[in-house]
Amino acid sequence: MLLKVVLPNGKSSLYRTMEEPEFNPLGYRVLIPLKSGKGATGIVVKIYPDNGEGDLPYIDSFPDKYPVINPPVIELLKELLLEYLTTLGESIFSLLPPWADWYQETFVVAVDKNPVGVPKSVKLLFEELKRKGKIPYEKFVKKFDPNVVKLLEKHHLIRFETRWVAPKVEEEFYHLKVKDREEILKRVKRSSEKRKKEILKLLNLFEYLDLPSKEELKAEGISNDTLRFLEKKGILERVITTLPPFKDFRLQQTTEVRNISPPPSERSLYKNFPFEERFNKVVETAGWCISQNRDLLLVVPDINLFNLYREKLYSLFGDRLVVYHHTLPQREAIKNWFWAAEPFGKVILTTPSRAFLPLFNLGAVILEDEFSASYKQWRSPYLNLKRLLLNYAKLLKVPVAVFSNPPSLEMFFLSSNFKVQNRERKLQKVILNSKDPFKEGYLLELLRGREALILVPKKGYSNLYCKRCGTILECPHCEAFLYRDIDDLVKCPVCNYKSEINECPRCGEQLMPFGYGVERVKEILQTVEGNFEVSTHPKEIGRKFSTVAVLFADNLLSLPDFRKGEELFAYLKKAENLTAEGGLFILHTNLTDHHAIQAVAENNDNLFYEMEAEYRKAINLPPFSRLYLIAVNLKEENENLARKLFKEVKTELFNLPVEVDFSKAPTFKLKENYRYQILVKVPLKVEREVLKKLVEVLRGIKNRYKFVRVIPNPRSLL
Repeated sequence: MLLKVVLPNGKSSLYRTMEEPEFNPLGYRVLIPLKSGKGATGIVVKIYPDNGEGDLPYIDSFPDKYPVINPPVIELLKELLLEYLTTLGESIFSLLPPWADWYQETFVVAVDKNPVGVPKSVKLLFEELKRKGKIPYEKFVKKFDPNVVKLLEKHHLIRFETRWVAPKVEEEFYHLKVKDREEILKRVKRSSEKRKKEILKLLNLFEYLDLPSKEELKAEGISNDTLRFLEKKGILERVITTLPPFKDFRLQQTTEVRNISPPPSERSLYKNFPFEERFNKVVETAGWCISQNRDLLLVVPDINLFNLYREKLYSLFGDRLVVYHHTLPQREAIKNWFWAAEPFGKVILTTPSRAFLPLFNLGAVILEDEFSASYKQWRSPYLNLKRLLLNYAKLLKVPVAVFSNPPSLEMFFLSSNFKVQNRERKLQKVILNSKDPFKEGYLLELLRGREALILVPKKGYSNLYCKRCGTILECPHCEAFLYRDIDDLVKCPVCNYKSEINECPRCGEQLMPFGYGVERVKEILQTVEGNFEVSTHPKEIGRKFSTVAVLFADNLLSLPDFRKGEELFAYLKKAENLTAEGGLFILHTNLTDHHAIQAVAENNDNLFYEMEAEYRKAINLPPFSRLYLIAVNLKEENENLARKLFKEVKTELFNLPVEVDFSKAPTFKLKENYRYQILVKVPLKVEREVLKKLVEVLRGIKNRYKFVRVIPNPRSLL
């Protein structure tokens, strides 16, 4: 069998298998030895019959029981390669966790032998090597005296082993070489009583632990000395693996799932539903999927909401809940990735970046929609994961439900293809139109004696300004205002710069607080009777508040970016959704004519979407165009160089139906880099030949200039 294999660097090659596998290898990892001696990991993307022609290399092995990615995902990615300026290898590996990319390395290992007749320096090095178990060959020859290394080789005290290495997942396990208990006890009869008790305990453990890890044995009270002693006696054998040898999976903690729900609708959009109702929809869909021996894929970007789902779903589904999140310990993460492929119905709870686990039999997809960029990859190839997931569900013809609080603009335009349900609640609303809501005292009187959630979308205590010369303190590395934190440190919200400065850098006058951060608001509320929870973001915590106040909402519009209005609207709607039915919602703003503020004040969501769409359409921005951001980052301010690049791009795209604009980035100086941007706006409907030419030009720019990044459909221009 011939396999087309893609590598992380984007290259692809044909390889042979020694014998035909008993499974379809599409989507499986393969380990490939390279001429350099350093092997690589590849993914099988196509299969051909082997006619015996050509001198092709062989793969080393298939290391996994299941594929790491499902074949339909590979087919979907192929359709996006042109638009996202990427390769199949790069896009596949961007969806896989880092541990999936193995490499081959040669190690120096001490042999099981006593060093006799060698100098003391050689003996010491041998003992150090024995303690460490192994040292990478390149590191070994650089670190130690070459003459000592030669003596170790001469006396056959070391050997060289080439192994496959998985990043941070190498573990030690123990195998019982001698199975006869009487023979074991005979070999250890001269041991102390304490050690004999440990050995008997170990033998009992091996009756139900087939291949225990070192950590498991230590947890049961087996000492390292006893393990080394048994190794020396030839009773135990240490096995070092790059992937834990997981046993066949057995459900241990689960409840019986009785499905009384009808099949879910083909495509559903639930707008502004409270968590309790969304959770019930998840449980209904999960019950249906499991009764059909299928998987439910639940994708949740927000960590607080993720943990809330995790806690509640485990109590219902036990081991049928499979969780994948970047905070999991590495061993558990690997186990859960392949656990998703086990042949029984499950609920898969994961995040957008790891939503493409090798599922056994997908039955339905549920997305917690977020305005935030959680569904957009921040590194090349910058895939839109929400779009990919919706297309995945469509390709497999499985139901998909989207929970939007509120829908993004793109989701709003897609909603014509969905069965839409909306939850509208009656709230008391107060709009405070002023620069400082604390000066007149009306706000504090409204809050007095209440239990309320107060939202302030700004970190720290306040900004700082000089009363004498009017200077507002800025970060020396960024174009950003510094803020004073509660611990009196001055910090940058962008690059994390810190300082203890208290005086104006221009005139030396003492700096004064300017504006309100979350810590300053907390300080003021301490003088008011009431029970207040103060936060920078409206976080879903599974409860409602009788009063919710959003203060200084205009801070969300402080930096110019084409999605800032949408970000403000999403923030306010999430705050509204945390307000109990009939509760009080307070909105403080100085921009009552902004369409996001008007829509919330008038309970008219469509007003926001219509005006936002009109604004985007007028300046030809997504979702009414394809947008490519050519980000130019320079160590020194050099607009001439940036403009020269702009002219080059414009000249090469001259005959194409595209619009090319040049400007400084909204945050011009960032982490001591000077940032310019070239925007290429492309019509949504364009001939494939035009797209090919565009991609050729953009790839050429990216490859020619190291200080340039090309980002397809960026979530932000900041």
